[in-house]
Amino acid sequence: MKALFITREDIVKRTALSGSIDLDKIKHFIKIAQDVHVQSILGTRLYEKIGADIIAGTLAGEYLNLVNEYVKPTLVQYSFLEFLPFAQYTIGNKGVFKKSSENGEIITSDETDRMKEATRDTAQHYSIRLVNHLRANAHNMYPEYLTTNLIDEMKPVKDVSFGGWNI
Repeated sequence: MKALFITREDIVKRTALSGSIDLDKIKHFIKIAQDVHVQSILGTRLYEKIGADIIAGTLAGEYLNLVNEYVKPTLVQYSFLEFLPFAQYTIGNKGVFKKSSENGEIITSDETDRMKEATRDTAQHYSIRLVNHLRANAHNMYPEYLTTNLIDEMKPVKDVSFGGWNI
């Protein structure tokens, strides 16, 4: 069993997703964003510790604060970013279908690209905040962030650079 670090409510509250969105439509994208983006920032050791604490119901203290204040905002935006290119499609036994609505119109790929870019900017902002918090507090709060990882584990990204920005 794998813990999700965010809920459907988290992503609905912090993005433009409709409150009627089905968790099954976005769960896969949450898992991808969590594995790809969040694990690379936290590193495997801290990522697995948080997941184990969530499953056990023991997430507390500084780790709870880390998740609520830094990980969730980051993961929500990356989940939305991963979902956007597929939002208008349904994939079933009979093929891939593009949704249409009686009350609206499907946006163009340029409009989707602008939404993705804006979401990416927001996700990167939260990623920078997360990395800065981890770097400033790892020694006294999150020893797993500093732990030497095994060869098959992801090491935390401690220098985030987006579009020429380095921190």
